[in-house]
Amino acid sequence: MHYHWEVDNASWDDAYAKPRTGLTMFLLAMLLVCVVGAIVIPGGLGLLVGYQELQAQNHEAAITHFNRGLSYLAEKYPELARSEFEIALKYDPNFEPARQKLAELQRTPNENTTGTAQQDRIASAMLDEARALITQKEWSDAITRLEQLRTLNPNYQTNQVNDLLYRAYVNAGQAAVAAGQIEVARGRFESALAIRNDDPQVKRQRDLAVLYLEGQQAFGYNWQTAVAKFAALYQQDPNYSDVKQRLYEAHIAYGDKACKEGAWALAQREYDAALAMKYDAQLAQKRAQAQTVCKKPSTPTPTLPVAITPAPGGTPTLIAVSPTESYTWLTSTARDKPCTGAGTLSGTVRDALGRGIPNVAIGYYADLIPLTSTRTNANGQYQFTLGKDATVLHVIILGADGKTPVSLSADVHYPGGLVAGCHIVIEWQKVQ
Repeated sequence: MHYHWEVDNASWDDAYAKPRTGLTMFLLAMLLVCVVGAIVIPGGLGLLVGYQELQAQNHEAAITHFNRGLSYLAEKYPELARSEFEIALKYDPNFEPARQKLAELQRTPNENTTGTAQQDRIASAMLDEARALITQKEWSDAITRLEQLRTLNPNYQTNQVNDLLYRAYVNAGQAAVAAGQIEVARGRFESALAIRNDDPQVKRQRDLAVLYLEGQQAFGYNWQTAVAKFAALYQQDPNYSDVKQRLYEAHIAYGDKACKEGAWALAQREYDAALAMKYDAQLAQKRAQAQTVCKKPSTPTPTLPVAITPAPGGTPTLIAVSPTESYTWLTSTARDKPCTGAGTLSGTVRDALGRGIPNVAIGYYADLIPLTSTRTNANGQYQFTLGKDATVLHVIILGADGKTPVSLSADVHYPGGLVAGCHIVIEWQKVQ
C-alpha cells in the first residue's frame, strides 16, 4: 500500500507562526510591564516614603501634645489638657492614649474649672506659655495657644492677648512669605487686620500676597493677567518671594502666545521686558525675529484685518475685509504720567511726509469690548481713555464710515489703569 501526502506550506507556516506570535506578544507584554514598573514603581515608592515620613512626623507631634496634656493634668489644668489631647488626635487620629485620656476627662466631673479664679489661673498659664513661644519665635504655636486662650476665656486680659496675637500673626505671615507659602501668609495678614486694621504696612503685605496669588492663579492659562499681576507686584517689591522669576517666565510665555497669534509687536514688547530682567541668547534671537516682522510695512492681504461692528448686547461681529491703505506704526508708553486707575491710548496719524492728517477715523477693540472709535483733530492727534482692567488692544485705522478697517491692526498689551505703562502711545504714518 502506497501513501501519498502533500504538505500545505501555508498551513505549516501558520501552525508554527501562531506559537511564535503568542510568544512574541508575551515577551512584549513582559517588556512593557518592566518598563512601566521601572517608571511607576520608583514614583510610587517615593510617594509611599513621603507619606510614611509625614505620618511619622504627625505621630511625633501627637506624642508631644499628649505629653503636654499630661503635664497640664498634673498641674490641675484639665481644660488645657483636654485641648492638648484633642490636638494630638488631629495629628494622629489613631493615637489611643490621647483618646483614652479624653474619655476619662468626659467621665470625670470637674468642679474646679467652674470658678472664675480657676479659669483665670488656666488663662494665665496659657498666656505665659504664649509669651515664651513668641520669645522663641515659634509663631504658629503661639497663635495656637492664644487662640485657645480666647476660646476658653475670651474676657481674660483682652488687650494683652490681642497685642500678642497681632504680633504673632504678622510675624507668621512674614515667615510664610519667606518660605513661599503665600496662601498661608495672606491668611495670617488677614487675621492680623481683623484685630488691628489701621496698620498700612500689614495692609500692604496682605495686598502683595493677593497680587501674587492672583498672578499664580492665572499662570499657565491666562498669560495676560499673569503678566499684569506679577508686574504690579514686581513694581512694588522686586524681591517678593519668587516674583522676579515668575514675571520673567510669564513675559516669555505671553510673547510666545503673541507670536503664534501673529501679534508681533506685542511679542517683541514681552520679549523686551523679559530681556530687561535677564539676558538669554535664545530669547534675544526670538525677540530679533519678532522685531524684523514688526518693522515690515503693512501689506494688504485678502482677508485681514476684520471689520468690527457693535452687535446687540455689546458683542462684536467680525467681518473679513481687505485693507485698502498701508500704515506703519511705532508703539511706546508715556512713563512720566501716573497710573492711578485710568490709562490712555493716544498718538498721531501722519501722511507719508510726516504731516498730521485731520478727521481720520481710528478705533480699538478687545475681547468683550466692541469697537470704540474717534477721529483725529486738526493736527492728526487722537486719544482714548482706558479702564482699570488689563487686556490686549487691537488698534485700527477706519474708513469714512467710522466702522470698516482700512489698515492692519496694531496689537498692544494694556497692563491696566493701576500699572506702570498704562499710557500707551501709537504713532501712525501712512505708506505711499
